[in-house]
Amino acid sequence: MTFGVELAEVTRGQKVLILGAGGLGVCASAVASKRGAEVHVAEVVTSRLPKALDFGAHNAIDLSIPDSSEGRVAQLREATGGEGADVVIDLTGAATAFWEGVQSVRKGGIFISIGSISPGRYTDFDPGYFTRSGIQMRAALRYPAPVLGRAIEFVSSTTDLPWETLVDQEYTFDQAMDGINAVAERSITRGGIVFDSSI
Repeated sequence: MTFGVELAEVTRGQKVLILGAGGLGVCASAVASKRGAEVHVAEVVTSRLPKALDFGAHNAIDLSIPDSSEGRVAQLREATGGEGADVVIDLTGAATAFWEGVQSVRKGGIFISIGSISPGRYTDFDPGYFTRSGIQMRAALRYPAPVLGRAIEFVSSTTDLPWETLVDQEYTFDQAMDGINAVAERSITRGGIVFDSSI
């Protein structure tokens, strides 16, 4: 998540709203909070929120409560002070979250889209709102090679964070489909495949 935070130009004192508390959202919380930002993480699967707090988020927002898009936007804006966040990073992959995320950015702020990579998923979008708000929208798909080195350096320099807890469950290679299904069912956030080095 180093690339997303760098692309957003996150700086100390900014309000950063992260949509999604999966593995990427948790890592984004860590990177943004270490840069001195005030980090808010929103998620519909409430069981994921405590992990974001463990990784530096200052506020966990339960998005399972509002029953409408308008309600979720109102909740997100209220949680970030009413005017919206300086930066919103969408990691959900949910098409509806894109437009909700854009509406949760303050005027002149930055919206980063990372989660929406699947083709053929559509959502409403108001071009006039985008123009009037002066929001910058930036897309991040993969990352430049040097970012990987900076990400590894970040992990090695933040031993105060519980990196070892990011993987909820380990699977053997033969159990890989069990792990994939568990992630799809959201019974776990992150699964790891462990290979037997003795083979």
